[in-house]
Amino acid sequence: MSSYAYDYLNDSLILDGSLITRFYEGIPDSVLERELIRYREHCLRSLPTLNNELQHINTSNRCLATDKMSTVKTLKQAALYLEEAVVTDPIFKLTDFRSETTEVYSAFMGMAATPKIDREKLASAAIRIIELRPFVTGGYVKIYPVSYELENAKEIPLFYSEVGFEDCLSTVVLDKYKAAAKVRTVKNVEGQMYIMNYLDLCRNISIDFKGMRGGFGMGYMLNPTEFEPTNNAQVYTMIQKMVTEPPTQEVFDRWVNQSINRTAINHYVELSKRVALCDSLGCMFGTEHSFESDLLDMNARQSSIIENTLNCTLQMDVPFLDKVSSVDLMSIRNDDGDSFNSFRVELEKGLRQARNESDPSRIRNIIEDTQHELFEVQTSKITPQVKNLKKMHSLDLSIITAGLGLSVVTNGFSLLATMLAAAHGYKSYTDYRSKITSNPCHFLWRVKQEMK
Repeated sequence: MSSYAYDYLNDSLILDGSLITRFYEGIPDSVLERELIRYREHCLRSLPTLNNELQHINTSNRCLATDKMSTVKTLKQAALYLEEAVVTDPIFKLTDFRSETTEVYSAFMGMAATPKIDREKLASAAIRIIELRPFVTGGYVKIYPVSYELENAKEIPLFYSEVGFEDCLSTVVLDKYKAAAKVRTVKNVEGQMYIMNYLDLCRNISIDFKGMRGGFGMGYMLNPTEFEPTNNAQVYTMIQKMVTEPPTQEVFDRWVNQSINRTAINHYVELSKRVALCDSLGCMFGTEHSFESDLLDMNARQSSIIENTLNCTLQMDVPFLDKVSSVDLMSIRNDDGDSFNSFRVELEKGLRQARNESDPSRIRNIIEDTQHELFEVQTSKITPQVKNLKKMHSLDLSIITAGLGLSVVTNGFSLLATMLAAAHGYKSYTDYRSKITSNPCHFLWRVKQEMK
């Protein structure tokens, strides 16, 4: 069921190569929208079975891949150690269309109208699905509609606080958000919203946090607002008026502080959802954002050996993997599982010292030393052994061939000699081969051979 995406998309125009390269030129938006809606329905029907599959496969070496980690390059590197990577479904993300409320707000703010279907994003997502296929087939990657767990409600919730949401999080956590908050002015330039590199007295702002590199942000608009009740006690009609003159400094400061608090709680809730999803799927939680990492470290426990090894492995410099195809890498992992597991154990052994270090330079040295020992020293020992193995294999064949030729003349005695020679040659060959495969870096050596 982890291949649910391909069960539908293999016969869909979304993965049509000729359409992808032309950004689906000639296909109406209505057709693309209908296809994405059908795909969404297929995914949601498959979700219970997919959850059951992931929750009942017993592995402690599974990680939810972040955007950066889910690139082909990084997935290959993680595959040197990681058992399974859960990658967010890039096409499912595009099935969450803008709501009517969002359309109204965009028009109210003076933003230029844009199609619901972003063809370039759809083509890019289709290419990623195609790139992931060898990893999925190899049993390494599990595609999952992660974005479904993070989708917002279609209706806009209304919140009120007499203290400006100062009590939304613990003081220690909220202070960390406030210290990292970046508040900037937003301006509308010919229908496009631009985030400035400054903050002045204005009515449109953007807020994100240092160390998130665009991973999370929110925009706010300050205008006089009226609320009118409807027949439904839980639903109100909101009426806003566009105002051009800036607010007073006092109102502005209070609004900015409240907006920072709301952004903090919204990010905290989203982060909590991702952590909860990882717990539900039996995944390690990973983040590429230093702010989130520091936030989680506030309640830090020492990382496990598996978490530490994966983190260090992703910091290694492994350029030769670019020359190894995803198909070949998966084939080696699956064909020689014992060698793969031996290499993973050796990685853990070499990198576990880093768990007890806080000095980044010391951690870097441990990673480089381990990489040199395994990737260079140990693998270099295998090449001459393989050459000797080939020579021995050729010698054994010549002995067997000579014995067979002699048996025609001397009959039974020669047959016995041939059988003994063959048995001796086979034992020597298998004994020597076992020495090669017992090298903990035999798996890595095979991977490096593929680039040649």
